[in-house]
This record gives sequence, structure tokens and C-alpha cells, in this order.
Amino acid sequence: MNERERNYSLLLLAGGRNSRMGFHKAKLSYGGRTFAQLMIDKARALGISQIYVSGFPIEEPGVTVVWDRYPQRGPLGGIHACMKEMETPFCLVLPVDAPKLPVEVLDDLLAYHRTQRRGLQSEQEIPLLWEHGDRKEPLIAIYPVAMADAIGDLIEKGPAPVFRILDRWGYECRRKEIAAEHLLNVNTPQLYQELLREEKPKEEWKMVKKRLEIWKICQENLEKQEDEVAVEAHLEIPLRGGRSLAVTCTPSHVEEMILGRRFLMGDLEEEERRAIPSGNPLKSVRTGEIFQVVKEMFEHPGELFRDTGCAHSCVLLHQGKILCSMEDISRHNALDKVVGYALKNHIPMEECVVFSSGRISEDYLRKVIDAGFRIAVSRAAVTEGAVNLAKKEQITLLGFVRKGSGNLYHIGNVSVTGNEEIR
Repeated sequence: MNERERNYSLLLLAGGRNSRMGFHKAKLSYGGRTFAQLMIDKARALGISQIYVSGFPIEEPGVTVVWDRYPQRGPLGGIHACMKEMETPFCLVLPVDAPKLPVEVLDDLLAYHRTQRRGLQSEQEIPLLWEHGDRKEPLIAIYPVAMADAIGDLIEKGPAPVFRILDRWGYECRRKEIAAEHLLNVNTPQLYQELLREEKPKEEWKMVKKRLEIWKICQENLEKQEDEVAVEAHLEIPLRGGRSLAVTCTPSHVEEMILGRRFLMGDLEEEERRAIPSGNPLKSVRTGEIFQVVKEMFEHPGELFRDTGCAHSCVLLHQGKILCSMEDISRHNALDKVVGYALKNHIPMEECVVFSSGRISEDYLRKVIDAGFRIAVSRAAVTEGAVNLAKKEQITLLGFVRKGSGNLYHIGNVSVTGNEEIR
């Protein structure tokens, strides 16, 4: 057994309510491994073989899973419970949601602890925290296990912040600058998606189209040319309850699409739901406004459609003004992006008109209704199922709207006015 094996254990904090993420962060994947496995592998690369995981069931040889003795006590609850099981004098404390934390940083921390401190006398030792910039990291640190009883006394009657015990016990800092991205705490779905985008080649996420060499067929002749095609990106959208959803999309406005999709699936946290604005439901819309938006969609299509012909668009009209136009290879994704845009910008969807470049089917209209829209317009066809649903839910539905004409399939709670008002 080497020196690090004798003196250090890993204390991996993997419990908690995960309220901001909505599901267990330890289960997230990065680089082909879960967050929990990544952190365990980092410890083993440092020569630490005694592994304690707080609050997350993982079946891994040599790993001890520990549950809080005092539930609902935050990080200190996990630290205390794990310390009570340890045989080493010290533990390397790490959070599970820092997958980009370099092994080199931890190796430096351990080396400094061994060579620059008062020696490995646990009863006299104080914690050693990593410090960078103006931030001290109490959960990227080395703690003496002898603190366990003092932590237990502190949290016995209720939760307490980590620095309350640190200020009482005393601590030191290893100050060394590292890139902020290496200390990224991935604790929201948005940050996780940013992490996934980084995992892919950067250019793949920036591009929505790509130029390819093709053969152009003209009657009996073949001619070598170039053509632009839409780029597809493959995402795993994390959902509550440890679930995820695989989506193929255009790699633009991804955050809006994720937010919109989660909202339409009923996957938002209570706090997020409370932030959804309510407005004054739209009562009427003029045909002139409708034709103007559709004219813009035809005459000024999005870049992806203009260059590839392989995109649907969805447009949000609010009080006579186009607020956003979203493109995607999927008409459903384009709608999700518009919904996400409205949520991000606190726009009541019941006050808006939503436009689609593609057909409105029953399942598409159901999403429109679930979002809160009361009127839907398409420059393409609508299906019988969509018409029946519009009648049932009193949704105003228009299709084949183009060049000053269109079909009004049902008048719901939103009237349509031209030279005369249609109700």
C-alpha cells in the first residue's frame, strides 16, 4: 500500500435533491462515462483506492456507498456520514458535478498537502481548500477525518453551511489559478447541454449547413458541382426522474428548444412553472397581419431553408410584431424553439399568433394548444384530425395561407377580421 492509499480516501458528494437539474446528476454522461464514474476514475488515477460515495447507489468494486445519518443536511451531512466510515486520516472531498476538473489540479493539491503542511497528524490538521481568483472551494479540498464528530454536533439539530464548521475549525487554502471552465458545476439542464456541445467538435455545433461535392444530373448529363445540405445534431435532453430524450435537430437555438420541449412535456420544476407569465388572451387578428407574416416567410426565408431547402420555420407574432423566427429540420423542433423563446422572454403565448411553414397535423396542433396559443396559421396543409381538434378546443385554424389567400378551417375563440369580422 502506497502513501496515498494509506492516508487518503475519496469522499464523493453525489447526493442532494438535485432540484436545479431535476434528476440525479451522478447519472449524467460525459465522454462515455457517468459523472460519478468520472470522479472515481480521477481518484484512482491519483493513487487513491478507498472510495466513499455519499447519497448515490453505485455498484462498483472497491466503492462504499454511504447514506446520511442526518438527512437533509446538505453537503455536511454527506461529509459527516462518510467520515464516520473511513479508516484513513484524510479524505479528498469532491463534488460529483465537476466533470471537467483536471486530475493535475487534484494531484497538485495532494502533493502540497503532503509536503507543505505540518505532517499527517490528523488530530492537529485543518482542511486544505483549493482557491482560485476570489473563490475558495470548500468541496474541492482535503479534510481531516477527525472533524467528523464536530460536524455531527453542528448538524445534529439542522442544516448548516460548510463554512460554519470551517470557520470554527480553521482552514488553509492552496492558491493556484486554473481556467474557470475546469471548475464548472454542471447543475442545470442548460449547463449540461453546453457541456455536451463542448464534447462535440466546435464547428459541428456552429454549423447549420455544410457544403458537399455532388453530381448534378441534367437530362442525360452528369456534372460535378457543390451543394449545401443541412447539418443534423444528436442531443440527449435530460429530464426529471433520471430520464432522457433523444432528439435530432438543427444545432441552433438549442437552449430554447430544450426549454420548449420540457415545458410541453410537463417536465419543468415548480419554480420554473411559476415563472411562466399569464396575459390577456388574444380576441381577434386581422387578415392583413396574417398575410404580411406569411409574405415575410415566403420572401425572406431563413438562411437554412434558403441555402438547403431542408428546413421548417415557425414564427411568433405578438401585437402585430414578429418577435422571432426559428428554423429546424423538424417542424416540431421549430415550434419547441418558439415556445422556449417565449418562455425565456416572458411573453404570454395566449396573446400570440403562431405560424408554421409545414403542415399542421393533429399532434402538432395539440402541442400548439398545450403551449397556450389560441390561433395557428400554416402556409401548408392541415389534416382532418387537426380540424377536429380545433373544433373541440375552440382554436382558430388557418392553412394554405399564401399570396393574399388562405383557408379558414375553424373560428375558435380568436376572430378573424378583414373587410368584415368573421366569428
